[in-house]
Amino acid sequence: MHDTVNARQSELAYQAERATKMDGVGPTPDYIIERYRRNRLWRLFPKEFMFKHLGEMDRKEILDFGCGEGQLSTQLARLGGLVTASDISPELVDLAKRRAILDGVQDRIDFIVADVAESLLPKNKFDFVICHAALHHVDLRSVMPHILACLKPGGVAIMVEPIAFSPLLQRSRDMLPFEKDASPDERQLNQDDVKFILGLFDESQMAFFNLFGRLARLFPNRNKIDKGHPLTKTALVALAGLDRLLVSAWPGLSRFCGTIVMVGRKRVGSSGTGNPAAASPGP
Repeated sequence: MHDTVNARQSELAYQAERATKMDGVGPTPDYIIERYRRNRLWRLFPKEFMFKHLGEMDRKEILDFGCGEGQLSTQLARLGGLVTASDISPELVDLAKRRAILDGVQDRIDFIVADVAESLLPKNKFDFVICHAALHHVDLRSVMPHILACLKPGGVAIMVEPIAFSPLLQRSRDMLPFEKDASPDERQLNQDDVKFILGLFDESQMAFFNLFGRLARLFPNRNKIDKGHPLTKTALVALAGLDRLLVSAWPGLSRFCGTIVMVGRKRVGSSGTGNPAAASPGP
């Protein structure tokens, strides 16, 4: 229990400091919303893959778990979703609220500051639960049952997370001279974590990204694929396309990827307990 309290306090302190370093928030450009409305490159990029599987969101109840500063929350709302945005950090939620006002969707998002493992989310409420780079911050055994329980029967959870299936690759990455912005207790998910998560759902699938796509960090405009330099966009699309080709041809290469998207469906009539042994993350 003491370790859990310390971990929570460390995470809160880290997120509060991160919020102070941000330059504030601004409205979401229309071209970003249009990108995730169309999802033309959904086979290549994990976030577009996620939006593709969300499909038509009009009036759908969506939980954005670990919403942070609200980028995804407002995008979901602008695309028609009725969003509940939850995060443990009050400072980040304050930023998310400001972003929602700037995007004109404050009436479509309910914000909650809470530790989901200690709060009671309404059961069987959400059509979708989104966990975008959030689960690797938490105790999966405590959090995942709550996420499953708050899904409607037939509801879908989509989880985009960093992974490290290869210990050798992980050690090599840790030696590289790249700045790592990480909270004290976060970690990349391993194969056992993925097996546990997918085993909770009655139907599941997964897709792997960022094999050579990891090299995107070398490009200064990597986060501006829509409005950045055209050569940067061409290079990023080429790297992602190469990843898709290689992983499709040789599935065993998935263990060297850096990102996984997991899609799990809660069966109609399901008790919500799942079967942790029912899924395997593959090679």
